[in-house]
Amino acid sequence: MPASQTTKYPSLFQKWVRAVRAPSLIAAILPVLLGGGLALLDRGFDGWTFLLTMIAVMLIQAGSNLLNEYYDDLKGADAHGVSVGVLHKGWLLPHQLYAGAWVCYILALLLGGYLVSVGGWVVLVLGIVGVLGSILYSATRLALSYHALGEVTMFLLSGPLVTLGTYYAMVKIAYAYVLLSGVPYGLLAMAVTHVHNLRDIRHDRMIGKRTLASTLPQRPANRLFYLLLLFAYVIPLLLWVMDVMPALSLLPLLTIPLAIRIIRTVRPTTEPVELNMAFGLTALLELLFGILQVFGLFLYYFTHL
Repeated sequence: MPASQTTKYPSLFQKWVRAVRAPSLIAAILPVLLGGGLALLDRGFDGWTFLLTMIAVMLIQAGSNLLNEYYDDLKGADAHGVSVGVLHKGWLLPHQLYAGAWVCYILALLLGGYLVSVGGWVVLVLGIVGVLGSILYSATRLALSYHALGEVTMFLLSGPLVTLGTYYAMVKIAYAYVLLSGVPYGLLAMAVTHVHNLRDIRHDRMIGKRTLASTLPQRPANRLFYLLLLFAYVIPLLLWVMDVMPALSLLPLLTIPLAIRIIRTVRPTTEPVELNMAFGLTALLELLFGILQVFGLFLYYFTHL
């Protein structure tokens, strides 16, 4: 039978799952899970608020992903030959992605109304920053990811602010250690973005897209990546030494061999295919790091009831 007759086309559901980049939604809720775990340890956990926060954050991330592909396609920034999205494959049309993004944002804002009612102005401010940051990451002429600010935006929106916002919505107190505990998640999200940009550096320079990777010389750009991974491990150790986090919060240290493997992959190469593998491994590291730490916090709670 000819290959063309055996080709399986994805369903509409599978196309949208690909469009919203489902694995990134899991990574997006890790700082929410962390904030919930810390609230649980401080006896301030509220299940309903936690659930709505998690859904709202996933919707904002999904909206950001859809807008990102829409505007990258519009600006010709899709790095063909390394990875392609649903628009390049012809699975969905641009106006579908654009409309889908705004549906996600509207739903997130509806949920945010309740969260503001229980969390007050602090949650409102953090929510506005989160939504605006996710929109401006790719959209409009201000697109942060095109002006060497995308990595910093990912750091802020994928770690400390989400962790603090989740915790504050339930406990109504802002502690420095809660903000600091979310920093490793932001660093790893920044590392995922940075190695992605290292992979696409030639294409980005060709189209005039400024990222830290395309702005810095090769060696400093690589060293920045190493430092992001290093400090993601240093901060949990610091919080444990300060006796504000339990020893079980150090479970992410089990992922150090994976981090070393990623560094060894990035260090000697500038080839997009090899850096694409490093990108996938860094995304896996981000997931494993967060899952292990959250598991450690919940395990500590249930063994100290």
